[in-house]
Amino acid sequence: MWEQLEGYRNLYLQKEIKDVMKSSAVNCLQSKEFDTFRKKRDCCVRFQQQCAKSSTYFQDRAQLAYGFWALPKLMKEIDSDVNLTHWRAIVSLTEYLLNPQNVQRAVLEMDIVRKLKNAFMRMRLKFHEEHYEEIETYLRLFNIISRNLNGAEQIANRKCLMIEFYKILKDMEPRKEDLAAEILRNLTGKPKVLGIVLSDAENLGSIATFLKTDPCKPLYPPDLWHHLCHMLEVVPEQGIELGLFQLLHSRIVNRLAKFWEMNCKAFALLLRCSEGQRLFDDVDGIKMIFEIFEERRIAKEKKLQHQQVLNYEYVVLALLNGLHSKRALWRMREFTLLICHVGRAMYTRKNARLQLYCLEALRAMGVMPCNKRYIIGNWLEDISRLVCYSAEAECARDSLLDWLRRDIADNS
Repeated sequence: MWEQLEGYRNLYLQKEIKDVMKSSAVNCLQSKEFDTFRKKRDCCVRFQQQCAKSSTYFQDRAQLAYGFWALPKLMKEIDSDVNLTHWRAIVSLTEYLLNPQNVQRAVLEMDIVRKLKNAFMRMRLKFHEEHYEEIETYLRLFNIISRNLNGAEQIANRKCLMIEFYKILKDMEPRKEDLAAEILRNLTGKPKVLGIVLSDAENLGSIATFLKTDPCKPLYPPDLWHHLCHMLEVVPEQGIELGLFQLLHSRIVNRLAKFWEMNCKAFALLLRCSEGQRLFDDVDGIKMIFEIFEERRIAKEKKLQHQQVLNYEYVVLALLNGLHSKRALWRMREFTLLICHVGRAMYTRKNARLQLYCLEALRAMGVMPCNKRYIIGNWLEDISRLVCYSAEAECARDSLLDWLRRDIADNS
């Protein structure tokens, strides 16, 4: 009977070696191996089980009144001398002001920008001690308010706030740097507020000084680049006077991390003035752009991290903005393969702006007769069969085709 019971365990093994060992011996060996494996597992160091911390959600938030009276209650509690009450009020405001209607009412009726500015400056100037994370919360509130046009105007008109935002960027304060950059991007993203920001030359000077302190820094907050591009789109001459052309050119030549993105866009915007075009010709910008395209043939393993170009949109934009001088056009004659690189970039999917820039760049390169003959002989059929991703690209393609075919008709 016992031998029959032993046969029920490890049935697969017993069928394989039934003529070599008894059932009891097989079960004994299996039990011994299992004990050995379990002892090895028990010797492993386990992580100590920690209890989850209790949530402070309700402790950090004020008890709101219903409907219309919530905002007056919070604005009253902001002026409280009790630190906990003040902290709860500003934390609750970051959630309550997510509604644009509440932001408009707080800016126009409650003068919230002035109150937050006074409290923020007291903390920054060390007149009041920071008990919780008030400065970071103030930055979040300014970020939400800056999305509103009236709120952005009031923030931009207060120079002390702008100075503190640039100081935060310069000192690279953790968790505050990204918030300050996003606030500045929201301000200059509105044309009316951009004029207010540019009326003070120190704002662009602060950005230029900050970037030149460490020219080899690989990465900056993306919102900082957007803020810089918003200003350079209007006043490229001031950017060149502050030395941004040499800085951005050196970052592209040295292939710093993600140089082809916003760094290259800011460089392209500097070429929209006569001085930028002259400097572009002096540094042989056509050859620099050609070398960026030629590096596509280099294996990815031979490059450093973030040196592989993922998007040629702003590289083509820099080429387009740099082809306005006769010197650049004559230099273009020596890089016929650059036409092929731009032509292949037209077929990049899901990037309508890159396609538009490529078509406009082909039109600009075709001003030289030799380049125009090369485009007619090698790219005319491809351009005519091109599937456009936007209405603007389609108009540019039709205009380019009409221009090329007119030349064929005139010659024939």
